[in-house]
Amino acid sequence: MLVSGPGTDRFLQDEGLSDQIEGDAIDQMLAWGCETARRALVVGLEDRGRIALELARRGVFVTVVEPDESLHEPVRAAAEAEHFMIRLNFYASDYMKREFASSGFDLAIFYSALSRYNEPLVVLKKAARELRAGGKVFARIRVRPAMGKIRGYVDPIFEKVSEKAVRVPGFVTVRDRIINAIERLPLVSRFVGLPDAGDMLEDLAGVFKIERVEKRHLLAPVVGWAGVQDVVPDAARGLVRRAVPAVVKADRAMLRAAGDRLVASHLYVYGAKELGLGHTFRV
Repeated sequence: MLVSGPGTDRFLQDEGLSDQIEGDAIDQMLAWGCETARRALVVGLEDRGRIALELARRGVFVTVVEPDESLHEPVRAAAEAEHFMIRLNFYASDYMKREFASSGFDLAIFYSALSRYNEPLVVLKKAARELRAGGKVFARIRVRPAMGKIRGYVDPIFEKVSEKAVRVPGFVTVRDRIINAIERLPLVSRFVGLPDAGDMLEDLAGVFKIERVEKRHLLAPVVGWAGVQDVVPDAARGLVRRAVPAVVKADRAMLRAAGDRLVASHLYVYGAKELGLGHTFRV
């Protein structure tokens, strides 16, 4: 069932912020997915079509399913400008209402699109039917991080920068606004934390062989969100945006820290459709 109004990672609307926060992850995913892919399914255009366009640039024939038709046009225009529109096919539809041929794709990508559904496992099972044997699936999944840990990270950061930023009008309210923003992070409705997502991954392991799962992000998506919204005053927004690279590095360090197994705001799942399944994976 399609969930109404699940929210988005709004920083993805800004290409510069998106590249800083997600660029390396997308590059890794494309390198992994394009090794043998000739036909790809891309569900959702939350990334404003950057993945679909890059696949087409690499010679892959791409089928895009996105119910919001207004998101199609910028991608079409970019493809036409680069003369590879022939490699892109668009459907303004709910993916679950659009049937594709069995084994018709080599690669399926769900870049945050699972946030739209209250039964993401059903969505991925449908994708399994439409992938050939040996085909690959990638899913970027939002989960709600452990809030106690997040608050512990935010306070020291703001203590360090507050003296430098105290002259920026309205800056003293930014910390509370970011904490409130974290509370409202968009997520798959079913996943309130990593253990719940782990249960889904165990079920998914009966459909795909899970090659790897990566934990990513704590503060970077929230800081990116603040950089494009009115959550901070205009005078402070530039400061927030300039902080993104440092926050991305801090996120990586914190995710590697001992004892933080249950901390993350996104999971990146890499799988393959193979015979002899039954492998399980725990988060």
